[in-house]
Amino acid sequence: MKVLLLVKNFDLGGTEVHVRELANGLAEAGHRVFVMSRSGRQVECLNAGVTFIQHRFTDFGLLGAVSKVRTLIRSEKIEIIHGHQRLPILIAAIVKILTGISSVATIHGRISLDSRPAFMRRWIDRMIVVAPNRLSNLRERDVIRDKCCVIYNGLALEGREPSRDKIQGLNLLYASRIDRRHGQALITLLKEVWPSLLRQFPNAKLHIAGDGNRLTEVQEVAKPFTGPSEQSVVFHGFLPSLVPLFKETSLTLGVGRVAIESLALGIPVIPVNSAYWAPVISRENYKILKADNFVGRSFYEFEPEPLLAELQRVLGELDEIYCETQNLSEEVYQDFSLARMVNLVEKVYQELAD
Repeated sequence: MKVLLLVKNFDLGGTEVHVRELANGLAEAGHRVFVMSRSGRQVECLNAGVTFIQHRFTDFGLLGAVSKVRTLIRSEKIEIIHGHQRLPILIAAIVKILTGISSVATIHGRISLDSRPAFMRRWIDRMIVVAPNRLSNLRERDVIRDKCCVIYNGLALEGREPSRDKIQGLNLLYASRIDRRHGQALITLLKEVWPSLLRQFPNAKLHIAGDGNRLTEVQEVAKPFTGPSEQSVVFHGFLPSLVPLFKETSLTLGVGRVAIESLALGIPVIPVNSAYWAPVISRENYKILKADNFVGRSFYEFEPEPLLAELQRVLGELDEIYCETQNLSEEVYQDFSLARMVNLVEKVYQELAD
């Protein structure tokens, strides 16, 4: 089957990594895969069998993008168009009306934001959401309810190494695109949480992986912790894979794919972003957090003091919590395996083709 994946950006972020893994997985399964996006660092991580087509999607360039996609579909005889992020999903919907091609959208955030304007939802044949809680705001008679299905993120961790026997050092990891939201979360952590945590755990280190438009601001706030006499915060910049860093990580702060990958490798996770946080993931709260892509929406709004208390508790009981996460890791790995995700997406494509 010939498949065209559309995504606005292809650099750093959960959606971008999802599209990369999906493209590679579909290509390995024997499909002819095209990815159209603005160029970024994910391009070099695509398999040789995936064709990348550079295009900068903008609202002002909507008609030009529709024309380019329409021409590509005709010339390559593409059978499925699959949009990710708001603008590519809109383009997929318009092209479906113009050409009759089967159209799919994956919603990585909120349905109300990723599928705007609302009327175009009628033009998408099938909507995939990455967590069931994304469906909670749909009305019973919403036109897209019957089109939606849940397919969790898939991770390419087939070559994961055996778990470590014990924690080595107190290395915390925050990995994300450092944009407006995550930048603000890091700034608050560095100003209001990290100094107090260091007083109780002076050997702790915070590793920050990723870049973005607020990286410079975060680095400025972190200066008291990065000087010659104090190196408790370490910046790693963009990393094509977090696996080497995970090998030294004892606790991850994050949501979405970062949380999933960490859990699958047996590393404890406290879900944190600029809006919400949740207690360290355990068997007791795993299913609740899994239903919302490991965002702490069902637990607490982001506030430094209670988050600090949870960090202090977790670091004080880390050996016990680490063992529990190790026991949970195989279930996480099975729930979020790349092979499972690709297989389910293939079924969606085949249903539309039939």
